[in-house]
Amino acid sequence: MLSDAFAGLQKLMLPDRWQALALNALRAGRDVVVDAPTGAGKTYIFERWAEQTSFAKRALFTVPTRALANDKFAEWRARDWDVGIMTGDLCVNPGAPIVVATLEAVQGLIVGAAANGATGPAGRDARTAEFQLLVVDEYHWLADAHRGNHYEGVLLAAPATLQLLLLSGAVANPGDVAAWLRRLGRPAEVVQHRERPVPLEEVEVDDLVHGLPRSIEGFWSKRVAGALREGLGPVLVFAPHRADAERLARQFARELPLADVLTLTPEQEQLCGPQLAKLLARRVAYHHSGLSYAQRAGVIEPLAKAGQLRAVVATLGLSAGINFSLRSVLITAGGFRHDHLDREIPPHDLLQMIGRAGRRGLDERGYVLVSTSTPRLRRAEPLRLKRAAPLPWALFLRQLRRGRDATELARTESARFFAEERIPLGAEQTGRLPAASLPCAEFTDTGRARLVRRERNPFPGCPGCAHRTACLALSPAPTLLWQWQRTGVLDRRLRLTVRGEIVSFFLGPEGLALAAALEDRRYPLDDLVFDAANLFAGDRFSGTNPRWIGRLSEACTRAYRRLSIEGWLHDGMPVQYGSGASESVRALVAEGARTRQVLDEVESAGRGDIDRLLTEWRSLLRQVAQAGPLLGDGAPMTGRDHFIAERWDDFRALARFWLREPAATSLPDLPPLTADQRRPVNHSVLRNPLPKPPGRATP
Repeated sequence: MLSDAFAGLQKLMLPDRWQALALNALRAGRDVVVDAPTGAGKTYIFERWAEQTSFAKRALFTVPTRALANDKFAEWRARDWDVGIMTGDLCVNPGAPIVVATLEAVQGLIVGAAANGATGPAGRDARTAEFQLLVVDEYHWLADAHRGNHYEGVLLAAPATLQLLLLSGAVANPGDVAAWLRRLGRPAEVVQHRERPVPLEEVEVDDLVHGLPRSIEGFWSKRVAGALREGLGPVLVFAPHRADAERLARQFARELPLADVLTLTPEQEQLCGPQLAKLLARRVAYHHSGLSYAQRAGVIEPLAKAGQLRAVVATLGLSAGINFSLRSVLITAGGFRHDHLDREIPPHDLLQMIGRAGRRGLDERGYVLVSTSTPRLRRAEPLRLKRAAPLPWALFLRQLRRGRDATELARTESARFFAEERIPLGAEQTGRLPAASLPCAEFTDTGRARLVRRERNPFPGCPGCAHRTACLALSPAPTLLWQWQRTGVLDRRLRLTVRGEIVSFFLGPEGLALAAALEDRRYPLDDLVFDAANLFAGDRFSGTNPRWIGRLSEACTRAYRRLSIEGWLHDGMPVQYGSGASESVRALVAEGARTRQVLDEVESAGRGDIDRLLTEWRSLLRQVAQAGPLLGDGAPMTGRDHFIAERWDDFRALARFWLREPAATSLPDLPPLTADQRRPVNHSVLRNPLPKPPGRATP
């Protein structure tokens, strides 16, 4: 009830000065880049803007994950807002004044649906012209190795009529982002706010373990128990991996004394299952991507927000996807293991984690609990934002499909990226020369630079060529147009191929894989439609088998050999590829297997992994079904290209067949909290508290 009361109070509050500055800039028609700590009220700027305009202007509010989109949609709908949601698997009320979306769904609108022929002003989807504001929450994802190019593509493609509001609390150089937007011809300004609404204090948790009952044996159990005894609960604990999170949650439930058991309703127990329900009864939970949406958003998160849970153990990877705070945060490890390599938690991720300490309106301070081997508060720093290496292929390929010249694109677009210097796309110098003047018929700078340096099988025309000196001065580093030639997306004359058309329909490397499979006459489409699930499975379903096996893997290897392009291909394979997912999807969709049966076969996956796999697979099929036919270069297609075009049409029909069930038009019904589950709870259950240790306040 306290959180509900505070939400009602905030609606009556006047904006702080920094929020008012942002609102004034928005009203003046400028783009705004907001830099403020977690929980300071960044989203309130947008909410105030929407209410002040009486919802007369349409806005897209984008977030990095479906879970956060679902959360904002449910929150604003509870306020009786007319709000919609678009997340690939969910499409509700898309004509609403406010639409919450994952950014990839927004990119499909802004970049334009040239692939399916839907055009509007400036070649965009007609619905895009109706939006006046695009909000990019957590815009620091611009630096993400896998999705940063999606964010960059959206900001590059956003028309001048679409105002931008960028929100983050983890960027050290927001001024550079605003300067980039101004370089793109957009009026942009930065609004910064440094003060946290709930100050942080660092507490040495090792000093809190003395005098505890002997029944508390675990290292972290003792430290959480000590924090609870000193009134520092509830505690959000971060663990390296989901197995660690579940193990610690079970240990806390087993060892921490409990005076007041939490009673779940029958519906909540059914959603959670017996093991998780047992932990929740002990006021403990784990939180990771293996949980279903109903378990996370329907039970664990509402109970955590209501202060009913004394400890929640979350995985490190969910630090940016958790939409609740607890009084204290404890990070149990300074690093994690990924792809068989030990990695340290980046400082900006630590900043996101400790930002969850302290509940605004409930706590005067938030506490960061530190131990001998855990990260200190001083290590948490904002990220100095710079673009990730992959380029936004879809943005440019769709322009080529509409007839734009690749050489002209390279000349005009290389200076528009979020980078201090131009990023050569590959034809800046060669594009200035008459095509017939080069005996090698190379149309890219990279191709010329590599050919003139070739020692094995040298090109005979190079020694006496008038352009030899100029070719030697060119860099042999890979460029976009050269990579597109190597992958067969463009032909030797830099014209879009049929393979390139297929790639243009997708934001990531899925199109490369599907094109390679469609070109294989012996690859049955009935198998490909399920094998496509492997394209985003990673190592979640491979078990003890290698990730890089399967029919689709073989097709990619034949088409792209061992070519690696950062963000797209690794040794010829899409970077997120993982075997085993296709068998799981086939069993669930075509053979009618139950989720429990599939989980028994794939021990490393959880219910949430299955849900996400099906969501991503169906989202891919929707992209295929909504894509248009292949056009070729405008002339009638013959031979191999005609065969691929026919296969593509058949594959689109097959995708529509397996999408007989339309996208969900509502979120699952979630059980409400009972009155008893909303009452205040005192988690300081142990007696004889020790004197509170001195801490260090951090502004």
